[in-house]
Amino acid sequence: MALTQEQIENIQIDYGIVFVNYGEMDEKQLGPTRGGGTFTVTKNIRDIEFDGRKGKTKGAQVVDEINAMLSVPLLNTSMENLALAMPWATYSDGKLSAESGNLGVIQDSAYLSNITMFAKVIGGGYKKITLYNAMTENDFSLAAAPKAEGVVTLEIHAHWDAKNDDTDLYDIEDVESIE
Repeated sequence: MALTQEQIENIQIDYGIVFVNYGEMDEKQLGPTRGGGTFTVTKNIRDIEFDGRKGKTKGAQVVDEINAMLSVPLLNTSMENLALAMPWATYSDGKLSAESGNLGVIQDSAYLSNITMFAKVIGGGYKKITLYNAMTENDFSLAAAPKAEGVVTLEIHAHWDAKNDDTDLYDIEDVESIE
């Protein structure tokens, strides 16, 4: 079976280019990365059980939860990127520290407006994947080893906004270029 031109043009190639707060005044590119980025969406589907049910039933399923995450293995260990990896910590005057005041509810300022990855396709354009209210939630680890580079893996999760229920969790769209 032959491929169509559209199928060929939509084959994703190369690594992803990742930006923090894309389109905002404080936009910056993350990099360099090792292995690009991986976008993952998970969901929780609940099956409504009822007498006589034979198994999964069309029309009797509920989506209870949707989550989105972008994993980025980052080689750039600047203090700004380490602060992204530990958004609950205090970053001030070039110093990152854990203080007793960091315990409790995570402040709104810890969340990025967005994290955006562009993945190139053969047709010349890009898949633009944007996660909103983004924040890293994984534990922090940085190894120093001979003849190896340190890699900080950011697992940046999108978050629903409790104050604005109309906002999206993420967007995926086709764009012609990275502007």
